[in-house]
Amino acid sequence: MTCETSDHDAGADAPPPPPDTLPAGCYGNGLVTVCPVNPITGQQQLTITNTQTFNTDSSTACTPYLLPDGTSDSDFCVVAAKSITIGTTGRLNATGAKPLVLVGSNTISVAGTLDVASHRGGPFGAGADPADCTAAAAPTGSKGGPGGSFGEEGGDGGTGAEGGLPVPSGPFAVQVTTLRGGCRGLAGAGLLPGAGGRGGGAIYLISTDMITIAGTINASGAGASGANSSGGGGGGGGAGGMIGLDAPTIIVSTSARVFANGGGGGEGAGGNPGNAGNDPASPAPPAAGGAGGAGGGGDGGDGGTGGDDPRNGGNDTASGGGGGGGVGVIKVFPPRALTGSISPPPS
Repeated sequence: MTCETSDHDAGADAPPPPPDTLPAGCYGNGLVTVCPVNPITGQQQLTITNTQTFNTDSSTACTPYLLPDGTSDSDFCVVAAKSITIGTTGRLNATGAKPLVLVGSNTISVAGTLDVASHRGGPFGAGADPADCTAAAAPTGSKGGPGGSFGEEGGDGGTGAEGGLPVPSGPFAVQVTTLRGGCRGLAGAGLLPGAGGRGGGAIYLISTDMITIAGTINASGAGASGANSSGGGGGGGGAGGMIGLDAPTIIVSTSARVFANGGGGGEGAGGNPGNAGNDPASPAPPAAGGAGGAGGGGDGGDGGTGGDDPRNGGNDTASGGGGGGGVGVIKVFPPRALTGSISPPPS
């Protein structure tokens, strides 16, 4: 999938910068500025110590909000509290079409897991596969699908019995002007090909004081499926999504894991079905593409990380493997370097 449209061209339709002094009751100085309709009070404390799932399209935790100019908006699910804490035993999963925005008028602490990633065969991340993802050229014959693109271009799909050129992925987003998720990889071609992995979701944390991260924030794309019948191409891995951090002080501990990596491509099928690509499990190493299936078929490409470009799907005389998904985007406001295990590097 490609992620480039006219609003991603450098300098085109970029949102106006937030004012030097935000209106009372508004939060965020980067890509996202929101003004909850209901003022945040000291009694509003969100503490998560078990596993909870927010559907950003329907969760009652989402609060109505305005933009700084007073106009209404509903592009995001905004969850606002005086402080937001995900404890060491806590896990917050977010799914749905809308990206998730967490606003702590005091602090935000992530000691457990905050998951907006997409997972192969499971839920997809909040805000994944937005409408401005446009499809690359679909593979033909028995070729593998290209990986999804976002922060970088996904890997090409491999060729099969027909030979010829690999299937290129689309160009990546050269400039990110809004909070959004990553793009899905394409399915392979042929009989019962592998499905493409979904792109990663989008999460944005805003605090007026401090954000501390000692646990995991994952916005990665999903691994793709392997092909199920001889001559079918593997699917392309999903691109990583977006993580935004906006606070005067941001502390990322050495034990933390913050990543928006690409999913592994699926293996093509020869005499037997191909193996699926893996979901990213950590900032490094890359999510492995599907490989080792009996009977041939091109291997799936590894997904992208901050230190490794996504790999192209393998070529084979039976069928092509799917390309690995590209990395997503991590934004930090104000811009600064962060320690800890982070992939890709903040931009």
